[in-house]
Amino acid sequence: MTNNVLASPNPSHQKNGDGGRPESRSLHSYLGTQATGPARWVLALVIFSAVMGASLGLAGVLQDMAWLPQAAVVVAGTLLFPALMRRYSALSPAAPLGALVGWFMVLTLMFFPGTAVLGVIPTPGTLSSALDLASDASNLIMTNLAPVPSASPMHFLFCAGLGFAALLIDALAITVALPAASFMGLLLILLPAALTTRTGISTPGLVGTASGFLLILACCRWYVPDGKFRTDMPKAPSGTLTKALVMGASVVLLMQFVTAALPGFTEGRYPQGSALNATGEGGSLDAMVTLGDDLRSQSERVVLRYTTSAEEPEYLRLTTLENFKGKVWGPSALPSNLQAKLSRLSPAIGPSSGLPKAKTVTRITVPGVGDEWLPAPLTVTDVQQLPGVWLWNPSTATIVSQTSTTAGQSYVVRSEMPVLTPDLLNQATAAPRKELDPVFLALPSDVPSIVNRTVTDLTSTAVSPYAKAIAIQNYFQSDEFSYSLSAPVADGYDGSGMGVLADFLVNKKGYCVHFSAAMAVMAREVGIPSRIAVGYTAGTRTPGLDKQEENLQMRGFEVAGRDAHAWPELYFEGLGWVPFEPTPSRGDVPAYAQEDSVPTPAPQSQAATTEQPSTAASTATTSVSATALSGTGTAVDNSGRWLAGMGWVLLILAALASPALLRSAIRRRRLAKIHDPRDTVSPEVRAWRELQDSATDFGYRQDPAHTPALAAQQFAAMLGPTTPSGLTLLLHAYEEAIYGAGLSKTRRDDLADAVQSVTARLRTQSTLMGRMRALLMPASLIRRTDTNAS
Repeated sequence: MTNNVLASPNPSHQKNGDGGRPESRSLHSYLGTQATGPARWVLALVIFSAVMGASLGLAGVLQDMAWLPQAAVVVAGTLLFPALMRRYSALSPAAPLGALVGWFMVLTLMFFPGTAVLGVIPTPGTLSSALDLASDASNLIMTNLAPVPSASPMHFLFCAGLGFAALLIDALAITVALPAASFMGLLLILLPAALTTRTGISTPGLVGTASGFLLILACCRWYVPDGKFRTDMPKAPSGTLTKALVMGASVVLLMQFVTAALPGFTEGRYPQGSALNATGEGGSLDAMVTLGDDLRSQSERVVLRYTTSAEEPEYLRLTTLENFKGKVWGPSALPSNLQAKLSRLSPAIGPSSGLPKAKTVTRITVPGVGDEWLPAPLTVTDVQQLPGVWLWNPSTATIVSQTSTTAGQSYVVRSEMPVLTPDLLNQATAAPRKELDPVFLALPSDVPSIVNRTVTDLTSTAVSPYAKAIAIQNYFQSDEFSYSLSAPVADGYDGSGMGVLADFLVNKKGYCVHFSAAMAVMAREVGIPSRIAVGYTAGTRTPGLDKQEENLQMRGFEVAGRDAHAWPELYFEGLGWVPFEPTPSRGDVPAYAQEDSVPTPAPQSQAATTEQPSTAASTATTSVSATALSGTGTAVDNSGRWLAGMGWVLLILAALASPALLRSAIRRRRLAKIHDPRDTVSPEVRAWRELQDSATDFGYRQDPAHTPALAAQQFAAMLGPTTPSGLTLLLHAYEEAIYGAGLSKTRRDDLADAVQSVTARLRTQSTLMGRMRALLMPASLIRRTDTNAS
């Protein structure tokens, strides 16, 4: 091996007029292909496939996939220009600029042809229209939950984003010759679904992304930054392609099983479908913060309509929150005894059979965006005319589906609400039965002392659980507290968690989630089981919906986003779960909770300055609190948080990629200088310097005492059992340049090819960790080559 390296100079390299290899005017040359590698068009097609495959993961962010054909045109147009430019080696370095031009032109053609010259050349009017459309898209994101309405502004946003991702991947994989770094572009595509939807990234999206990334890695290994194809790549052993395909398919399939089997994908710090938290505190979505964002958005859009036979319409529940541990409160995990048949329903522990009950029939219609949680009154006994697979949770009296939504549904709910009176509730003094789930009484160890002090003062004279509940409710309904959507955000206590609760009790300003959470925790402090219900108030009376059904006079109501609400439900032995209303100026206090004869002394605390409750109904948007089926939290859109999270992700990725990008820029500059006869440094020296740095990246330790021949021997040891001819060429050319008649001032394209060939062999002979280290932490950036010593 050493003798091969130190053999006499090989005069076989040709220095023709243009410094390159003679190119046959065959069909390959016209198409921009080489027999030894894939066509430039194949590279563009591979990136197109990867981007469109990853875009399948965006299902669920919008209401439909109508944007997909437009996006395909934008991505194809973006990739067309750089593919054309790479046909000519002189234009190849400017390919990213061509991609940018193509991106602008195809977006103009698709969305703003009337404002452009010839329909494709942007004008100032085009830019103004694009900014307006982007602003409309931002408003849709801020005022809607996922899935967002599939409107033209959102189509523009998706197409522009996918086109930009294609531009980024093309530049990283081909221009910069870092195909492994193209995962950053694919990650950008997957982020919206991962951060805004309950289900996270869909299976087709995961498969498409993984397959596309593997194709990029497979095809880009033949392509080098100067627009040429490698002609002397090490020959792969027989069967390598088959093994690679089998391994790639196995990895893609394994991903599907791993995400379902490992608990980290459905619970823990970052469960699937949870939004990233820019502060790094917790990974599950916060129903409290989400509901507050919804209320502040002031949506008037109708969420559902219903008709009911009830004299006093009830709140419509979606889900419940009973796990008060940690910084994010959420529902407990779904039990194993879910009931698939929605008839003869009864809660796990309900009211006594002898209680008088008011039977009610309610028809609920959801005209638009649906949810996986079924809106229904508290005491459901039967659900009819509901397509799909729905499951009854007897522990929380909620109905959920893993495969269906309420969108476009019209169903009938029968319920039986116990007729409750203050006297009846006041007599319910028995301790909760042992069968009641302990989660409804559990409190974490970090409950603030102000909670215990306040509830102790409030209930010091109360003699029954009901009296204690009334004392707590009346305290929050008193003039000491005021309803405010802005104060929690301004003062930094918006959301859930015990720290938020303490700040609320000090400031005494908040909205429904603060009042309901405070009452639920205080109830547990005095031994009353509690949970927080999330759903809607009764809505607005709409006589135009009145009708006769089942010989009953049905009164109509409309529920808008502004009617989203949260309230506490307390458990009384023998009576079941009973709703209360502690939030001032929101909803209706039930008749059985309007007891003013029970002593309700206020705690000895100075009343804080309050603000007048807003009479403008503080509003929500679409369906609220779509809770993750894993029980980790609620999955709804929070654009501010996921944009901040995306910013942190991009910042981290940029920091991680900066050494690789810097090393790639140095390599490209050296290779370009080798082709430049005007360069003051000879091509032989530049080629040897790049070879030394590449070897250093893969583990070679430079020693100023090494002669070129000795260094070449160490390089050869890193290259495997056979020494490539490129190493011999580089050594002899360098020795001739520094020991011979003088430095060359002519182009040496063969040296650039040799450097790339040897570097490719170094990469294939290195371990996976070695390749990753060379890519992400190139040692040559620290241990610079000392050319003079050589």
